[in-house]
Amino acid sequence: MSDHRSSAPSPLVLLLKVLLILCVLGMLAAGFSPLYQAFMRLTGLGGAARAQTVPASQQVWLRIEESTPGQAWQVRPLQGPQQVKPGQFVQLMVEVRNNQPHFAAMQALPVYLPASAAAYVQKLECFCFAQQLFSPGQVRRFPVVLVIDKQLPATLRQISLAYQIRDQPA
Repeated sequence: MSDHRSSAPSPLVLLLKVLLILCVLGMLAAGFSPLYQAFMRLTGLGGAARAQTVPASQQVWLRIEESTPGQAWQVRPLQGPQQVKPGQFVQLMVEVRNNQPHFAAMQALPVYLPASAAAYVQKLECFCFAQQLFSPGQVRRFPVVLVIDKQLPATLRQISLAYQIRDQPA
């Protein structure tokens, strides 16, 4: 007599096979993705054309924007717009005034224009790194030290830096 057992695999075996196939496909996709991206970057296919970077001799205009008068906090640059070379350290000075009639704490938040410039500016020293305490009407001067990345796209010829000031609990 012959044994008529079902030749269908058990659900556990099927599940393990499906998991194995998914793992292999995931590893292949992860391995090919960097290769695919590198190929697209090199060839400029698929809209991933290589951006031209600023030549070493080219300079970029950098300016700190003054805040709107009449607000609780006033930020004023102590220099006008400057031409700077990407890759070089730049130090700018700003003056911050507490226009409120009481002690106050604030935190400055940098805003870059155009917004895409933020990826190419590295601040090394800034009053925005920590909360600042001010007495009523106090004016303080702060250095802002930064470096503009040498990989800055050639289309970015001007960078403006503004600060939004937020009151903080003292």
